[in-house]
Amino acid sequence: MKKVLFFLLLAPLSSYAQQSIDLTTEHATNFNGIEYGFDITNERKMEIKNENYNRFELRVYVRNNSGCSKILFPRPTAFGEQNQNLLAAFLCVNATGKRLTSKDAQVYAGPFVIPYKQTVKNAEGKMTTTTTNIQVGHILKNGEISSENLTVIVPEGEAPRMKVVVQDLIEL
Repeated sequence: MKKVLFFLLLAPLSSYAQQSIDLTTEHATNFNGIEYGFDITNERKMEIKNENYNRFELRVYVRNNSGCSKILFPRPTAFGEQNQNLLAAFLCVNATGKRLTSKDAQVYAGPFVIPYKQTVKNAEGKMTTTTTNIQVGHILKNGEISSENLTVIVPEGEAPRMKVVVQDLIEL
């Protein structure tokens, strides 16, 4: 009975699962009109504690090629409202993390604001109209690129093996 109850509680959370996609340097991956990829901007060999490694500087990116803007509205999550603007999380599977380098990077969308006009009475009793920008979510406009830099160290003779976890975006 406890197992059935446990799985019934987890069933709604599975609908929020994201898809993981393997990436290569040769070509980016398209998913629902959004291009996910990475570029190697710098590469060098280095020695750490008498072992040889390759150090790569990467640029991970998300490009909107869908023909329309994509918007992220605030959504309920099991852990509150954190990372509401997360577009994708990139993970280097074979990164060692040595020398305080990263193993992953996240790419975020910019804020989506709308102007709101309101008429208020000022201290003198006169009616004045003010415009306030209100953030209603986050947006990735058509053709826009959002990117982040990442430095990884991988074993000698290997290239970075990347995975991306994508978010489902709404068309606008």
